[in-house]
Amino acid sequence: MKGIYICLFFCIFQLKTFGQQAADTEFNHTIAQWFSAWTLVYKDIYKINKLQPVEFVFFDEKYIYSTSSVSISDGEAIKGPDLLNLKLHWKKALHHDSLTLPDKTKVAVGIMSFASEIPNTKHHSFFVMPLPGFWKKAGVESKELGLNNLITGVFIHEFSHSQQMQNFGMKISLFEKQVNFGIGISDDIIQNIFSKQDTYMNLYNIEVNSFYSSIADNRFNIEKVLKGLDLMDQRQEKYFKNEYKSLAEMDDLFLTMEGLGQYSMYLWLIDPKGGNIDKNVALEGVRRNKKWWSQDEGFALFLILEKLKSPKIWAKEMFGSKTVTVSQLIRLYLNKN
Repeated sequence: MKGIYICLFFCIFQLKTFGQQAADTEFNHTIAQWFSAWTLVYKDIYKINKLQPVEFVFFDEKYIYSTSSVSISDGEAIKGPDLLNLKLHWKKALHHDSLTLPDKTKVAVGIMSFASEIPNTKHHSFFVMPLPGFWKKAGVESKELGLNNLITGVFIHEFSHSQQMQNFGMKISLFEKQVNFGIGISDDIIQNIFSKQDTYMNLYNIEVNSFYSSIADNRFNIEKVLKGLDLMDQRQEKYFKNEYKSLAEMDDLFLTMEGLGQYSMYLWLIDPKGGNIDKNVALEGVRRNKKWWSQDEGFALFLILEKLKSPKIWAKEMFGSKTVTVSQLIRLYLNKN
């Protein structure tokens, strides 16, 4: 009997060790891949070498992997990748279905991916996202891109916001203090307010279709771009007035932030060193169900912007301390042509 107990203990120990190793393997493989994807877009395409400080929080079904001493106060030190100029010190711990984020808020584990500013810092941020196995178990999929390409793209999109705390993040924080529409300030605020107004929806759809048709079939139709910009001006002038006056600036900001995230995802998907996906397939995959207004229209605006100037010319403007919007740059470069 003693021999049987020893055998059972040894087998259970082996299974536990194997499970931990499998989890660590997913963490190391995935984060290395995601960091490589970000480096390809940020450094190789945008020609930017330096990141503002970020604390990372990744997790799977059992474990949290983090660089934050707030998220893991006492855990196991593990090896993990650095990211460009960020030298990262990783820890691992059981999460028991709850996460303490670097801003000290607590959330239940679930499908999420976002960046947020850490209070009382010089615009440092944190980033949260589950590992691929968690997404797969939740039933997330993409017919066009495949799951791994989709969530790599999600990482690129959401992580881009971690580098916008000095410009767009500050503006949004200011809006949160100054205005109150009865709903929270988010990139979906305009959609939340106007999605049930048919006349607004019709004008918006014509505007977006004009932008996408301007770049259809690898062509560039400036007249359709100008038509889209004119429709944008009409929409904002007609609907963003009185108590909604500040929405015009918010619209431009969120179109830029969300559009850049989608565009950055797209750049990785089509790059031979990245997803290596056909451009048309990538376009459909990024747009998916076209459900979120700021993402879909913003993406079109950046596809137009790249027709006017290479990303290496304007990308630094999107991540620094200045605030410039994609529509401003399009108008600027159109006037110079």
